[in-house]
Amino acid sequence: MIGKRVLIGGLCGALTCVAGGLSAAEQQQCVDSGRASTPTERFAIFDDGTVRDRVTGLLWKRCAVGQSWDGTTCREAPRKQVKSWFSWQGAKAMVARLNDPSQKHQWRMPSISELKTLVESRCQKPAINLELFPNAPAWPFWSSSELSSNPDYVWRIDFSSGKLGTDLKTNYSYYVRLVKGEAPKLDGRTMAKPRSAEEEEIAARNDGIHDIENPDLTLLQRYDQATLGFPLDTRDQVDWAKVLLDGIIEPRTTREGDQVEMAVWDHTIIFKDTQGMPWVRFPHKLHSMWLACENCHDQFFETKTGTADISMQSIYTGQHCGACHGRVAFSPNSCERCHSELYPGVQKWW
Repeated sequence: MIGKRVLIGGLCGALTCVAGGLSAAEQQQCVDSGRASTPTERFAIFDDGTVRDRVTGLLWKRCAVGQSWDGTTCREAPRKQVKSWFSWQGAKAMVARLNDPSQKHQWRMPSISELKTLVESRCQKPAINLELFPNAPAWPFWSSSELSSNPDYVWRIDFSSGKLGTDLKTNYSYYVRLVKGEAPKLDGRTMAKPRSAEEEEIAARNDGIHDIENPDLTLLQRYDQATLGFPLDTRDQVDWAKVLLDGIIEPRTTREGDQVEMAVWDHTIIFKDTQGMPWVRFPHKLHSMWLACENCHDQFFETKTGTADISMQSIYTGQHCGACHGRVAFSPNSCERCHSELYPGVQKWW
């Protein structure tokens, strides 16, 4: 039986808490029954912003990368300074820059098994003990573990729900939490990827759209099989714009497949507030060849010109363009796809 939901802070009975990564109006939700999977007493808390898990022996940063420890909590980076979200390759490079090669024990990205030990099963938004990890974002965090059947994919945990999943290395930007110490062992073996062959087959189909818990999922054609031979972009991902313009595919205008004419609007907007980067070219024509206007207006963008306060931070947190890009469209890390309009003093870098 599932217990009632209550609003708590840590796991010791505080009444309310604002979860990092969510708006101030939203609060962590925890079930008022069962045993905590990450009780506070399992961890030794240090003044330098770290905690040690007494079970695994691992030392964890209390703050995600990009946050700062002020002695009591984790503070967010100033707005529009994107230091908290990393592509998987960017995260690996960031960790390498942080470390001193002369030191024996280095900070590193955790394996998926290690990261899984931080999930608080009683809570959501975020699914973590906020007494140990205050202001923790309710957002996916990278692990260092590649998918054994397809190393283009990497394991991550969505700390909004605590669920594991896999994503393409090049298509997403997520948070990182650093760990230090020896990987814990089970039965004499280092903790490894926790999935069976069948589960990894399902994970390969985890595209952020389909329900991976649906038993009929494996009846569908896999994404990599369906897109075999499609033109690729500079990051070796499917160039869906070219696929569409070349007539390789034709989007359906209705769920049933009864074709009606798409309302295509040939109007381009140039965004010039790009802080030294090439201007952003937004072609309504290409977007409206895919989508009806109602998909974006007014849910993500108000129809009135100049009202959208778009920033890379808003995009990386799933707002504005980030509602699609990095999820079902090309990654926000493909800078040249949007920052394509040169002007005097700015050079092409791609």
